Amino acid sequence: MVIYMILNAEKKSLTRSDKRADRTRKKLEAAALEVFTEYGLDATTIEDITQRADLGKGTFYRHFKDKEEIATFLVDLSIDELLERLRSTNKHITTLYEALEHLLDAHYKFFLEEYEKFILLFQGRLLVKLERRISEKMEGPYDRYLRELEKILSPFVGEKIDPMKIRRLACAVAGFVFGFFSFAMIGMEMEQVESSIQPLRQNFVRSLSSFLGQLPENNKEEKKSNNF
Repeated sequence: MVIYMILNAEKKSLTRSDKRADRTRKKLEAAALEVFTEYGLDATTIEDITQRADLGKGTFYRHFKDKEEIATFLVDLSIDELLERLRSTNKHITTLYEALEHLLDAHYKFFLEEYEKFILLFQGRLLVKLERRISEKMEGPYDRYLRELEKILSPFVGEKIDPMKIRRLACAVAGFVFGFFSFAMIGMEMEQVESSIQPLRQNFVRSLSSFLGQLPENNKEEKKSNNF
């Protein structure tokens, strides 16, 4: 959201030269997103990006200091787009079960409609875990993402819940989504992804809701009957 506001404000005062530079920067961003998706963040070189954009290295360095800077920018932008989807909460949501269903739906649509950005976020998260040099630049967007998940889930878990438990709940949602879809990217058709995730997400949402004592009534009755 923050990036969108800044970009929109800048557009109002762009000169012809500024607009040309803006188009060039966008070509670099689009090229970087493509090659990051194809080769991976770690393996991609600046030359890969400039060749895909059909621009020189000098042009790249006029817009970005290094590969990490453009990668972090794209991760930040992708996180903003994902958060916009997460915030579009249905006003009729009244339970944790429904809130979790909404979050999984929003992630699923992002995966289907913004496939390259989803892959970028997954790769970026891995680098944050594996390389401290990169994590200092990339940790921020992912922390914003987790805090937003906490903010959305908090109203449905009760005031007495330990904040650390809410963070773990947010991490569980993120882990389920990125974990499942990362495997889904390997040799699965979209129809298979959809059919495979349905039973898994139902059990995931039911388990988390049950753990926090907030199963819907029909599921509570079902659970009771299964205990006999």
